[in-house]
Amino acid sequence: MIKLFLTLCLFTISLLLCSCDDKFKPSANDSGSGDSLSQESWNSRVVFSDSGNTRAILTAGHISVYTSKGYTLIDSGAKVEFYRDGKIVSVLTGRHGKIDDKTKNIEISDSVEVFNNEGSRLKTEKLFWKNSEQKVYSDDFVRISTPDEIIEGTGFESDQNLKNYRIFKVSGIFNGK
Repeated sequence: MIKLFLTLCLFTISLLLCSCDDKFKPSANDSGSGDSLSQESWNSRVVFSDSGNTRAILTAGHISVYTSKGYTLIDSGAKVEFYRDGKIVSVLTGRHGKIDDKTKNIEISDSVEVFNNEGSRLKTEKLFWKNSEQKVYSDDFVRISTPDEIIEGTGFESDQNLKNYRIFKVSGIFNGK
């Protein structure tokens, strides 16, 4: 799921101009020095498909690409809906995101939520996806709710599907039923 988000964000870079409306304009700070904004897009909606089937839809209020600095910023709200067989299977949201263009690592922050159609939900303020290990982690407070329990704590790591997770400093476990 997180790997697909990374792929979507990177692919978005190549589609930015196609997904923009008439609000696209050069940045006032663009001095041509090589350290400035390369591209930006407002109110973007990008549909990713494979063989005619929708795989994911990314929406973001604002996307900024800084090629010379090696990263892409997503702000003003980011939402990725992941699809399987024409149905939404999970959704990832957060207010801000940063993608390291070299390592492909992702940092999502500010009101981060991941939930799936199986009834599981993760809430935290900051979530990282490490490309080389294909794992998600956070050093912040996390709350994971499943149909059977709610677990809270500080420090977390998981596979990218949030199926096998570990919370390092558990502060509460509650029976969900």
